[in-house]
Amino acid sequence: MRKYVIATHGKMAEGIRSTLEIIVGPQENLICINGYTEECPEPVSEMKRIVEESPEDEVVFMTDMLGGSINNNAVSLMAQEKVHVVTGINLAAVISLVMSEPDQDTAEAVREAVESSREMMVYCNEMEQEGDLEEDF
Repeated sequence: MRKYVIATHGKMAEGIRSTLEIIVGPQENLICINGYTEECPEPVSEMKRIVEESPEDEVVFMTDMLGGSINNNAVSLMAQEKVHVVTGINLAAVISLVMSEPDQDTAEAVREAVESSREMMVYCNEMEQEGDLEEDF
């Protein structure tokens, strides 16, 4: 089984989860870490706890920013083979990951989510200038 962890500075993680569940419904295998808030002042200990309590599960950490402390904490757990870390997440990446097939290789699911989320980032003003905006919607 896979567990998904959205780990961000502040309450971004909970916001992504809220939007995600409006679109795809409740997610039992999704955990949010709202780092450096009253509920989670030390996110690294929460991250370690999740990994330790899931010895049979692969854990996919989705963090907000490359080089940020949340991401660095997740990266420090990658020595364990079952831990995967992807950063710079957005809603498209999270949807892609949580909707991936359970039997799909986790690393491949992460790669696909990263690629699909890149394609979803578009400067719409340029599309409109090129006449593509109406065609894409």
